[in-house]
Amino acid sequence: MRRPGAAARRSIRYGLGLTSTPLSCGGVYWGHGGTIPGYRTRGGVTGDGRAVNIAVTTIPTGAAAQHQAAAVDALCR
Repeated sequence: MRRPGAAARRSIRYGLGLTSTPLSCGGVYWGHGGTIPGYRTRGGVTGDGRAVNIAVTTIPTGAAAQHQAAAVDALCR
């Protein structure tokens, strides 16, 4: 599960339904998010067990970057 293939974005790797995303404090987190009209989720876990899940019920413009930043911030604390 930790040998993902290439993804559309250079910093995120994807495989078996999980993405590997770099953390600003070092390391990566593994997770998966999703969007349907009116909802967005983002979640993940680090190798040492720190975890985060974010769910919102509205999606304003630019929200994807805010949710990604919130997930990284929570995992880096």
